[in-house]
Amino acid sequence: MNEYTDELTVEDTSLLKYPGLVMSQSSNNKTILQGTIKVKNIWLNIKIICPNFPHIHNFQLQVQQCFNIKTYTSANLDVSINWTVDELIENLPVLMQASISANQILTNVKDDSQTNIYAEIAKLYAPSEYEILLNDSCSLVRFKRFSQNEQHFLEVALPSLKLLDHSLPTCIDWHEMLGKASSLTMLLQQYINFLDDLRPFYENFTDIDELCHVVQPPLPNTKANWRLFVLKDKVYLKLQFADPFSPLSSMSVHIIGPTQEVTHLRRIYSEGLRDWDGDLDVHKNLLRIFDLCFFPMTPAEDSQTASQFCNICYCYKLENGEIPIVSCDNNHCSLIFHAVCLKEWFNTLADGKTFLDVAFGACPFCKAKLSTSFQEILS
Repeated sequence: MNEYTDELTVEDTSLLKYPGLVMSQSSNNKTILQGTIKVKNIWLNIKIICPNFPHIHNFQLQVQQCFNIKTYTSANLDVSINWTVDELIENLPVLMQASISANQILTNVKDDSQTNIYAEIAKLYAPSEYEILLNDSCSLVRFKRFSQNEQHFLEVALPSLKLLDHSLPTCIDWHEMLGKASSLTMLLQQYINFLDDLRPFYENFTDIDELCHVVQPPLPNTKANWRLFVLKDKVYLKLQFADPFSPLSSMSVHIIGPTQEVTHLRRIYSEGLRDWDGDLDVHKNLLRIFDLCFFPMTPAEDSQTASQFCNICYCYKLENGEIPIVSCDNNHCSLIFHAVCLKEWFNTLADGKTFLDVAFGACPFCKAKLSTSFQEILS
């Protein structure tokens, strides 16, 4: 909600740049930054203790590596004494790679542990917490039906411990975060820890999946970090959490529909953010913002009317599950289209163009000017 703050402090800037960080003060007035962040496409779980924030003089850095905590200071990390905390974070991947040969150490540990991998599986048997499945050749193990997380699963190759499949959000590189485990026990425990860390992320989607008409993804699952659902006739909300570890601070809401409606609703949404209630989940806060008792719910399969089919391909649901959601800006034109069909139509127009991810063209029937952000809808 910092968009309404006129002047941002150094602390605000750091937290905005890395939404996964949480800032606190120790009893001896040292600034502590802690959390999971993404730097140069690498996910890191860090804790920085900084007595001279925002400068790093006398800092201490703790990074979770191979399920152990590695501590860094200026003694074992090649940093400049004039750097700020932001500069330290931005250079972490390069600094850490230069300071240790972690990959070689991890490889040696894995080689020693592979001989005992099958005995380890037997020790992991815990039917009250999860189910374990092995394929016939014992080259693959699958953990599923986790306690309080029944939709989740983890699939690992044996004895290499290569991550094959999982149920976690695909916007995060889990091969990087889980692929360095030195044992199956460590890998499984870290996976369970991540499930606990991601609980707020999943809880904020629960009511939306159950109480709203979600149109995309066609079959919402635990891997998607976004939902597109109906706000009102021909108007949709796209809710996305860019960082599943910090859903509220990385939340974005896009309103998709006729231009005039969207302009009005964006104003309502922007003003409503000022009254955001941190004790309520995202679903309830959105209801408060738009002054609704409930969002439209998923209709019965046989209740779709003929007027809802795409007026380009004349189908309602495509093979990938997509339904028509893009409508004409002309108030007197009631036609609606699949986003992918309209995008193809725009590509055939001589005067069709794209500016700042917004495509411009003309309605196939009334010829009124029509614009939409296919990136928001199709990404």
